[in-house]
Amino acid sequence: MRFNRKFMIMILALGSALLIFVSIAFKDSTKREDFINFDWMSGDWYMRGDGYTIYEHWDGKSEQIMEGYSVSTNHKGDTLGKEELRIIKFEDDFFYIAKPSRKKNPTTFKMIVDSIRKVSFYNETNEFPKLIEYTRKGDSLIATISSGKKVMTFKFKRE
Repeated sequence: MRFNRKFMIMILALGSALLIFVSIAFKDSTKREDFINFDWMSGDWYMRGDGYTIYEHWDGKSEQIMEGYSVSTNHKGDTLGKEELRIIKFEDDFFYIAKPSRKKNPTTFKMIVDSIRKVSFYNETNEFPKLIEYTRKGDSLIATISSGKKVMTFKFKRE
């Protein structure tokens, strides 16, 4: 009877240790994939259409800053447009800041949704877009911009 009791206590202790180990390992894995690190957006991305290419680059500078830019070119390689991009943490919120080369001032969007491999930013006062979303699916980075019924989707592939 004593042997069985010691054996059961040992099994329970090992099971508890295993459960704690798995929960810590899962928590660390989730943390590495978490939005705050921005790792899932980092890199060089491109989208080719009929007569144009859009190239987007994102680089995580820290847990508080993500810098990027976008360049659109025609089939000859002539630049059609450029945009400076930045995601920053200010106090407890994240903001997406877009500065197209043809505009004097940047436009700021506040983060409203963040999850593993998806983030959404919103600015009610901007005419278009009001909503900017990025989603990572495999080797694709999908950017969607929208305002009401008008929606544009950009499906980038890793360069």
